[in-house]
Amino acid sequence: MSAAPSKRTGRKAKPAPLLARAGERLWFLDVPFRTRAPGATYDPARKLHLYRGDRLPAELDPFRSASHTWLRWLEDDANGTTPASDDTAIHGPRMVPRQIQIDGAAAISDAASGQFGGHPARGVLVTDDVGTGKTLTAWLGALAVARARGAKNVLVLVDRPKQVTIAHWRRTILAAGEQNLRVLICSPDELARLLVRGRPRWPMDLVIADECHLYRNVETQRVQRFRRITRFKDAHERAPFVIYLTATPANHPAELTYLAPLLAQVHDEPTQRWEDFGARLAEAGLPVSRVYGKWGWDETAAASATLQTAATTRIRTWLTDADPPLAIHRAASWGPAPLDLMPVTLSPSELLAYRTAWSVFENALADLAADVTLRSNPAARTARGRAAVLRLRQKASLLRVGITADWALACVEAGRQAVISCEFVGAAADPIAAAIQAAGVGVARLYGGAGSGRDLEKERLDFQRGASPVVVFTPTTSLSLHANESLGPAGKASGAAREGLMHNVRYSGLQGRQILGRSHRDHQICPWWLAYAEGTVEETIAKIMIGRFKSTNDVAGADSAALIHVAVALGVSWLPVDRVLAGEG
Repeated sequence: MSAAPSKRTGRKAKPAPLLARAGERLWFLDVPFRTRAPGATYDPARKLHLYRGDRLPAELDPFRSASHTWLRWLEDDANGTTPASDDTAIHGPRMVPRQIQIDGAAAISDAASGQFGGHPARGVLVTDDVGTGKTLTAWLGALAVARARGAKNVLVLVDRPKQVTIAHWRRTILAAGEQNLRVLICSPDELARLLVRGRPRWPMDLVIADECHLYRNVETQRVQRFRRITRFKDAHERAPFVIYLTATPANHPAELTYLAPLLAQVHDEPTQRWEDFGARLAEAGLPVSRVYGKWGWDETAAASATLQTAATTRIRTWLTDADPPLAIHRAASWGPAPLDLMPVTLSPSELLAYRTAWSVFENALADLAADVTLRSNPAARTARGRAAVLRLRQKASLLRVGITADWALACVEAGRQAVISCEFVGAAADPIAAAIQAAGVGVARLYGGAGSGRDLEKERLDFQRGASPVVVFTPTTSLSLHANESLGPAGKASGAAREGLMHNVRYSGLQGRQILGRSHRDHQICPWWLAYAEGTVEETIAKIMIGRFKSTNDVAGADSAALIHVAVALGVSWLPVDRVLAGEG
């Protein structure tokens, strides 16, 4: 009897990447999901669309990979070509740096020249105030470091929305010069594209981490990828030099996890020694403790602004007292943004609607307290508590939409341009923008990201040039909305005075300060208002947070003590602080 044929257990062979034919090259295409690109070919090996030919057809040009992106780097590698910028539309007069930017670049270069434990410094923290021009400061510093260290590859990590932030950095880099460096600009959402089997796809000599506070939560995939790309755990001499940029480093010292490599160097220790960052700070005598699995102020420090200031100052001096200093901070010479409260009087029907929403909220909390099954499941209890807070905030936000739209229309009538910050899209940004548009006034919409279908940079420029005198936006960072901004070859932004309104008061001093700096920057003064409904919990919270927004402490940002007060006002003091802070999404 013959043996039964054996079953094949081998894996399916991986498809080979498509190659260019003789006389052709490959064009990698950025084709959005569910978008048709006639003539493009899908490459299953690379998992992207491309075109093979000597030149790209006009109908595919909108999908062409942009310069300085990961897709263009892949394209250049596949074709064996030397990267070259061809985005001539953004070339213009070379940027002339201000003295504060020249001095900052020199300080970055000095930091890179330092030796710690016999190894070159692996980074520097730049916490200049919002609006002082950190982008150009960092790039000029990177050019100096590249010359000194013979660097070739530079990674610039920017915040979202990438349609605005990548364009902003690209314009700055091209206007200041690249000096034959190969530059890649990407957002946190694209970090996975820079890894192959968990290792960096391209070795980076320099990294600029804009809004570096985004990389403080070690439990997220974003931070894990960031650490791999920056060789976080590698020996100091093997890591790239990282320029950390932020005006708001953290809510409290235990969130400065991204600075572990620098702090390890100044203490002559390996980075692994700082793997449990909070524990290392506690060992050093700082007043921090672990609560709900997260590190924050201990009970004594949470109640003492003096202790908080002393602790943050101590960490800062570890870096500023290094030789050479590994931290730089310069205050804005034009001072903080004028900031005041804007109480809104609800109509009787609106007030009744608010009181109904508040009753529903209180009942939801009472149900949570009475649910014995949730006592043994703190994660579920936290999720439901957070959801209840969000629902209340969104309902309260909707009640003030019409008043915010009226405020914007009055600004425009008075010859000013209105800047409106929202935390929510459906409960704030969308209806506010719709109401303004319905009144016959142009409005730029900076929210929704790539999924919005809008060209966000075009929307921003429409506002900056005055074509749309109102802007409604949700991002907290990496947006320039100030008067007289240099727009390169397009000239300057309009000189009309800006006036800002925070429709949704943020529960984070860190985010609040960033928002104020979107239009109050580069010697352009923009007064801001914090809107709230009179006689509601919004009023209590606005009065708590305005102090945090006015804070000039460059490390503390929004301290967790303020969030505790917010939680008490809402009646959810049992919620972990970070869950009170969590917004929509």
